[in-house]
Amino acid sequence: MNNEYMFPIILSLKCGFLSALLNLPWGIFWGWLLGRKEFPGKIFLQTLLYIPLVLPPVLTGYFLLVVLSPRSGLGKFLLDVFAVRFVLDWKGAVAAAAIVSGPFMILMVKQAIEQSDNRLEFVARNLGAGRWRTFWTVTLPLAWPGIVAGFFLAFARSIGEFGATIMLAGNIPEKTQTIPLAIYSHVYLGHEAAILPLIAAAVFLSYLGLGFSNMFMRTKKIGNHR
Repeated sequence: MNNEYMFPIILSLKCGFLSALLNLPWGIFWGWLLGRKEFPGKIFLQTLLYIPLVLPPVLTGYFLLVVLSPRSGLGKFLLDVFAVRFVLDWKGAVAAAAIVSGPFMILMVKQAIEQSDNRLEFVARNLGAGRWRTFWTVTLPLAWPGIVAGFFLAFARSIGEFGATIMLAGNIPEKTQTIPLAIYSHVYLGHEAAILPLIAAAVFLSYLGLGFSNMFMRTKKIGNHR
C-alpha cells in the first residue's frame, strides 16, 4: 500500500488516539461534576458541553479557526511562545477531533458516575479518606469501564471527523489529510475506485472503536447487576 493510502490511515489513527487521550482528563472532570453535583446553571453548562453533538461540524471548525488562528490572541500566543500551530497543520486535525468527540467522553463518564454506588464514597469519607483519595481509590475504579468505553467511543468518532477538520487543518495531502478527507478528494476528482482501501480502513477502525466501547459498557452493566 503506497503513501497515498498509508498517510491518511496513520494520521487518522494518530488523531483518534491523541484526541481521545486529550479528552480523558476533560471528560473525567466534567463527567464527574455533572454526574455527582447539583448546582445553579447545571443545565446551561451541560448543554454548552454537549453542543458539539448537534452543531454542524463545519461551524465547530469555524469557531476553532477563529480562536486558534495566528491572528487571534490565543493562536498568536501559542505560536510565539510554544511554536504550536493549528491552522493548516496536523495538530489542527487533532484539536478538531478532540472538540467534536469530547461530548461522547463526557456523556459516557457522566453515566458511569451516576450508575456507581455513591454509598461506597460516603463510607470511604467516614473512614477518614480525603476527597482526592476517595476520588482516586473509590470513584474512578467504580467508573473505569465507562471511562474506557468513552475513550474508545471518542476514538471511533474521531476517525469519522470531517467538517471541523477541513475548516481548521485543511485538506493537504501527506500533511493534514485524514481518511474522510482523502475519500472526499478521490470522489471529487472522480477516482472512486481508489477509495476502497480507505473505506475498508474507516469501517474497520470505526467498528473496532465502537466494539470496544460496547464491550466495556457491557462490563459496567454486568458489574452493576452483581
